[in-house]
Amino acid sequence: MRVVFVVWPAAAHLYPMVPLAWSLQCAGHEVCVASHPNLAPYTKSVGLTPVSLGGDDLPPPTGPAGAYPAEREMMAGMTDELLGELDDREPWDTVTQFLLPAAWDFNPYQAPPSQPLPVMDDLAEFTRNWRPDLVLWDPCMPGAAVAAKACGAAHARHLYGQDYQAWLGDRLAAHTDRTGVELENLLAGTIRPMAERYHVDVDDELLFGAWTIDPMPVPTRLHTTTNTVGMRWIPYSWQTPLPSWLKSRAERPRVALTLGVSQREFLKGGWDYVPTLLDAASGIDIEMVATLNATQLVDVSQVPGNVRTVDYVPLNQLLPTCSAIIHHGSSGTLAASCTAGLPQLITDHPQVVAEAVTDDEGGMGATKHTSSIVGARYITSRGAGAIVDIANPSAEVIRKQILDVLAKPSFRIGAARVRDDYLAMPSPSEIVPTLERLTAAHR
Repeated sequence: MRVVFVVWPAAAHLYPMVPLAWSLQCAGHEVCVASHPNLAPYTKSVGLTPVSLGGDDLPPPTGPAGAYPAEREMMAGMTDELLGELDDREPWDTVTQFLLPAAWDFNPYQAPPSQPLPVMDDLAEFTRNWRPDLVLWDPCMPGAAVAAKACGAAHARHLYGQDYQAWLGDRLAAHTDRTGVELENLLAGTIRPMAERYHVDVDDELLFGAWTIDPMPVPTRLHTTTNTVGMRWIPYSWQTPLPSWLKSRAERPRVALTLGVSQREFLKGGWDYVPTLLDAASGIDIEMVATLNATQLVDVSQVPGNVRTVDYVPLNQLLPTCSAIIHHGSSGTLAASCTAGLPQLITDHPQVVAEAVTDDEGGMGATKHTSSIVGARYITSRGAGAIVDIANPSAEVIRKQILDVLAKPSFRIGAARVRDDYLAMPSPSEIVPTLERLTAAHR
């Protein structure tokens, strides 16, 4: 069968899908990855066929930070109305402040049906001609569902984190059932203009796929009513030659520190806590490897002697040599840390709203980001780590936390527990027959 992955143009969105794409190719299926031209070099580098949409001169997407002020104001009103009903505000803020604005780069909210959509119109034309059997789409590219329906293909979402969009849909429906007041369905308002243009009905299948591939362990998932196919997350990231210093065994406990490649791509500020994280390594018998770039190190005046800073090293190369990791809690880093069986310290910050800033080249970025509450709760509930308070960072406190996760057997036992959670999921190759059956039933 023919399968097209439709991906929001960021490497962090592509990499979680790579193992499944490889598995489908190895099973004899034709696979391609369709996206904005920005993603083509990354797609090609992982051995997959890129399909660039919208033309090579298309400007890059804005990303979630600071864009769409009118829409954000409207959502702020909805937030105020729903605030008393939200058991946990983090999913609401994540989907409304980050994920929906990312989707609006290619499917503008409540746009006139006649408004050109360069990427999505090109996708619809491509699928009409290529005739895929299955379209697997990034939740930030919901127009892919319309393109799939218009050409008769089966379609499903491929998650790379918690299912915030389905959670949002269920939350809005529950509010209507409870109060009789129907709030604007933000997902429907995002996809309806394109659906009307291509004469496709807006229903739950269009919004959430005929099914959803979910790589998150069950304990980390948000409760939703979607049809789910579980799949083990196989950590993958951009590969580089193995550094010479990783060829030999570390002489003392090695602790990784990473704060996210995708985070630093969009966050141009808000790294003022980094010096404290590095200072925490001083005076204790460890080697810290900090994968930080110049932006993240801008406030660092002196790096401790037992800290090695590198711009980038793939986690699958670094983590097997480590005894613990400090990280920001994103789904990809969480999966890599869990499958490596490492005790974890996860940075936590109460601020979840992105603030727009402009860099020296005129690009947009953000100064703040979401705290990874779901991942942090999962790790602490399994006894696999602790939370680092970066809102009020203390080198002394963090230093003690590092020593604790290295010395106390309970953290290693907890780390083994979360590793087992990940390994209990079927591998990408194991779910290929399931996808074949579902595709036959839904196309």
